[in-house]
Amino acid sequence: MHRILIIQDSPSINAMLKFRLEREGFSVDVVETGSGGIERTKIGEYGVILLDYNLPDINGSEVCKVLKKDPCTRRIPILLMSAKDEEKLSLITEEAGADGFVGLPFDGKKFVGRLETLLKAPKSQEIPES
Repeated sequence: MHRILIIQDSPSINAMLKFRLEREGFSVDVVETGSGGIERTKIGEYGVILLDYNLPDINGSEVCKVLKKDPCTRRIPILLMSAKDEEKLSLITEEAGADGFVGLPFDGKKFVGRLETLLKAPKSQEIPES
């Protein structure tokens, strides 16, 4: 079973994502702050991190940069999540060093397929946007 870490401050989005992903067979942990997400990666091994861009303490871009610099977490694929328009989100993703992005709201089946692709990809490979 693959573990996914969701770093997202919206309880309603967290509940929806957790329900959907657990129904698909994933193990899911949730934290609501960027600093909490960074700490959580130190105690758990994750296949993918879903990272909200707009967090209350440290924005998702900065969290991503911290995780990508750390030798223990830099190979974990990170998808930034935001309701921003796709062009802006694409630029933020590139600047942060994330592996991709998910615009909110999203198509559930397409989203799960994207996660499965990330989990199967070699850790050094770039993940194409879908």
